[in-house]
Amino acid sequence: MIIAATDRKRSMLPFSEQIALIAQAKPDMLILSERDLSPSEYNDLAQFCKGECEKNGVEFCADKFTEAAKEIGVRTIYLSLQELKASKPEGFDEILTTVRNEKEAAEAERAGATLLIFRDVFDLTCKSCRNAKGLAMLRFMLGAVDIPVVGAGGIMPDVFLEVLASDTAGICMREGFMRTKNPTAVVEAYREAENYLKRH
Repeated sequence: MIIAATDRKRSMLPFSEQIALIAQAKPDMLILSERDLSPSEYNDLAQFCKGECEKNGVEFCADKFTEAAKEIGVRTIYLSLQELKASKPEGFDEILTTVRNEKEAAEAERAGATLLIFRDVFDLTCKSCRNAKGLAMLRFMLGAVDIPVVGAGGIMPDVFLEVLASDTAGICMREGFMRTKNPTAVVEAYREAENYLKRH
C-alpha cells in the first residue's frame, strides 16, 4: 500500500493540478491533510479531491473533519491518536492514526484504529544518514498489533525496498508526492519494489 498525504503549502504545482497528477498516478490512498482550513473550506477541497480520486480508483481519506467527510460520503478518516482516544467517530469503515512507538500502537488499536502510520522511519533532520533505528522500531511494532502498519517519515523511492523488506503493510509519503511533477514515477518505483519482494 502506498499512501499520499497532502500539504498544499509545499505543493510544487498549483494544488488542484498537483492533486490531479497524484490521483492519476494511482496511489492506493490519498489523505487530504489540510487541518488549518475551516470546515467549509475543507469540505469544498475534499469534494474536489474525492472526485479526482474516484475518477482514478484511489481511496480518499479525510483528515479530522468528520462531519465534512460524512456530508460528502467519505468512509475513511484520519485522526490524531489524541482525537481518536477522546472519541471514536461512528460511520467510518477505516480509521487511520499516527503512532510513534509500540505503546501508542497498542492504544490506537484498542481505541478502534484500523491502520497505523509509524511516522519516524527515518530521521527527517538527517536524510543522508539513513538511521536504521526507525526501521528497527517499525519491525518491533509490527509484532505488537494485529492491524496493518505503514511507515512514514523521510521515505523516498531510494529506500522503498528497505522499508518494505521489514514486512510493513506499505508506506505513506507527503513531500515525495507534493514536491514532484511526476508522481507516477513515485508510484511505479513503489510497485517495482513491491513486485521485487514478491518474486524474492
